[in-house]
Amino acid sequence: MKESCIFEQYNFYRGITVELLDSVVSEEQADQIPKGHRNSLRWNLGHIPVLQEWAMFSYGMNRPGEIPVGVYEAFKPETSPADWTTQPLTLKEIRELLLDQEERIKMTFSGKMDDSLINKFDLLGRKIEKVGDLFVFTLWHEGLHQGIIESMERALK
Repeated sequence: MKESCIFEQYNFYRGITVELLDSVVSEEQADQIPKGHRNSLRWNLGHIPVLQEWAMFSYGMNRPGEIPVGVYEAFKPETSPADWTTQPLTLKEIRELLLDQEERIKMTFSGKMDDSLINKFDLLGRKIEKVGDLFVFTLWHEGLHQGIIESMERALK
């Protein structure tokens, strides 16, 4: 798949995520955890850019990304709002993070989709070896959380 097509998909998926964020009624609603779910809307929305940043920069470039450590610690895999000891990002801050990251990822990884990962990525016994393949995985991950967010929004109504 051509890089331009991958970035078009990124724009499409990220646009959906921002629309989902914009549909959250209030900061209070963002913190509710519906029955059957482990995390809140806020956590899911913040987790999307944190996972992408971690995956792309640590595996693709062997360096940390630009998301602050406190934000990473709040939204990384296997965390929960129950773990938070500081005030989480507001919805507006998460929205800015999503949009800023979109441009930064495109600038940083443009022309590098066929490059080999610096650190090999193994997911459930499947190896991902190219930057573009890892990026497509992060798009799948974003779509997965979009579905969770939609389910949570229905449960909260």
